[in-house]
Parts: sequence; structure tokens; C-alpha cells
Amino acid sequence: MSIQDFDSERLINIGYDSCTASCGKFMVLDHTILDKSSNISGLHVMPLSEACKAYPHVRDELFFKIVDKDKNENTQLAARSPVVGYYVLVDEGVKIEEPLQAAFLFGTDGDVQVIHNIIELKEGAELNIVNGCTTAHNCGAGRHIGVTETYLGKDSSLGYTMLHNWGSTMEVFPVGATVVGEGAKYISNYVAMTSVKNIVSCPVAYVKEHGSARFYSIIYAREPSFFDTGAKVVLEGDGASGEIISRVVSEGGTVISRQMLSGDVKGTLGHMECSGLLLNDRGVIHSIPELRGAHPDINLSHEAALGKISDEELSYLMTRGLTEEQARSLIIRGFLDLRIEGLPKKVQMLVDEIIDRSLGGTI
Repeated sequence: MSIQDFDSERLINIGYDSCTASCGKFMVLDHTILDKSSNISGLHVMPLSEACKAYPHVRDELFFKIVDKDKNENTQLAARSPVVGYYVLVDEGVKIEEPLQAAFLFGTDGDVQVIHNIIELKEGAELNIVNGCTTAHNCGAGRHIGVTETYLGKDSSLGYTMLHNWGSTMEVFPVGATVVGEGAKYISNYVAMTSVKNIVSCPVAYVKEHGSARFYSIIYAREPSFFDTGAKVVLEGDGASGEIISRVVSEGGTVISRQMLSGDVKGTLGHMECSGLLLNDRGVIHSIPELRGAHPDINLSHEAALGKISDEELSYLMTRGLTEEQARSLIIRGFLDLRIEGLPKKVQMLVDEIIDRSLGGTI
């Protein structure tokens, strides 16, 4: 298997576009690193295996320190496997506007791809990462395990966008954890618009004093896809805040949406919501919101809503000259239109384009 088995459209659909300006790139095919580069002073992009040798603190203080290697059989396998993935470091005070593009490509039938990434932002640093995953057009069954550990220094900011374009026979198990330092900001965006056998993922963020963590997800579950996804935010410091928002559409697929906010100290603030749209009677959306309070001076809230496309909206749009199919597509697109505060315009436009291409049938 080679990069020639991945047409340019598949790479564009996960945000890895050679024509788009970026601050750096990283690409893996199965377990082979094909590309690694940095175009900005103060941004370091290298294989994690090399970083563990070059920077002792990566191995001693960051590697499998916030993800438990014994958590389950997937993390245990990752701990035993050769280290393949990236280490991204942004030096203190370095603020980067253009996104870092990363791609993880799966091309070997029946194989298991194991990835381990570590991201470290020093005090006052800013970065956006667009992380895309896909398979070759002729790829069969396989399993992807991805471990990501993220460490944000004081007053730093990271936008992390994950774009999944797996095949209908793939099993996917991302495991992520983030330490959000004092006054730091973390924005996680997850977009999955194509069929997959199953995806199981529930990343966690530990938020320190006056830091914030926000998780946004957009899932379009086609039959017979299975998603068990969500996020957990643990508010550990005074004035810490968290937000978890998901938009789910089921066209015959099953989605379990797990969301948890934990307020452990005074002055913490959090909100979460899950909105689901069922397009037929073959799909299932199961929303599981959970709040945990361990101090009386906290403010945590949640809301959830599941339903179908409104007949009134459909009728109204059809009276304006749209066909039923056009009207349904317009309503679904509006439902998935999640404006993300603080997300760079270029990344928001990329997310919007991928949603439009998927609903238009070009993905």
C-alpha cells in the first residue's frame, strides 16, 4: 500500500490539502511516517519516538501519564506496540494562526493501526490542529487505536479538530486526555459524516484554575454505523468552565452520546446539550447526560432533545418551491450548523465544507 492508493479527494475530505496554507504537516500511512514538517519558528513537529529520545521529559513526564495504559485492551496494546505518532511542541509565547495539518491513513486489510500522539503547549502559546483519518478506497476491515495526550501550559490556547472519514468495515478506538492549565483554553471539534462499523471514544479534560474546555461534535450516523462517543470535563480549579455540545443525525445508525461535567471546587461553571434528529425508524440515538457536583458553589446544567424533522418546516419550504428532498437536506444542514466561538475562520470553513460535501453525496 502506498500514498497513491489515496486519491486527493480523500485527503481533502479530512482537511489534508496541499493547496491550503499550514504551519506544518504530519502524515502516517499504516505505521510509516510519510511527512513531518514545521514552517514556523517555535513550532516543533517530530515523530514521538524521536521526541522520547531527544527530550527526556516527554518519556518521563508526558508519555502515558494522563491516559492509563491499563485502562482497557486497546490502551494495553498501544503500550506494547512500537511508538508511532507525533510530538508537537509550541514554545512559550508563540502564537500560530495557520493550522497544523495531520493525517492518519489506514490501508492494510485486517491489520491494527496503533497511534500515539503527544501535544505540548508552553505558557502563552497558541495553535490549531486539524487531525484527519481515512482509509484507502479499496480497504477492507481493520482496527484503529489512537492515543492522544495533550498538555496546555498557563494561558495557552489549542483548537483541536478531528475529521473522521472511515470505511464501513472499520473499528475505531480513540483515547484522549487533556490537562488544561491555569487560564488556558481548549476547544475540541469532532466531525464524523461517513459510515463506520463502530467508533468508541470519550475524551476527558482536566481543567485548572480559570481554564476552559469545550467539546463540540457533529455526527451523521448512516445505517448500520455504531457510535459510542462523548466527552468528560473535570473542573478542578476555581473559576474553571466547561461546555459539551453535540449534534447527532441518525439515518439508520446507532449513536450513544455520553456527556459528563464534574464540578469539584467553588466557582466552576459548565453546560452541556445533545440535540438529535432521527430520519427514519431504524436508527437509535441514546443521550446520557451526567452531572457531578462536589461543592455547593457551582453551576452545572444540561439539556437534551431528540425528534424528527418538523412537518411544518418541511411543508413551508416545499411551498417555497423546494422539492421534499431539497427541503429535508436544507433542514438537516441547518441543524448541523454549529458555530464554534473562537475557532479560526479557515478551520470553521473547512468543517462547513466537509458537512456540505457529505450531505451533497460527494463524500
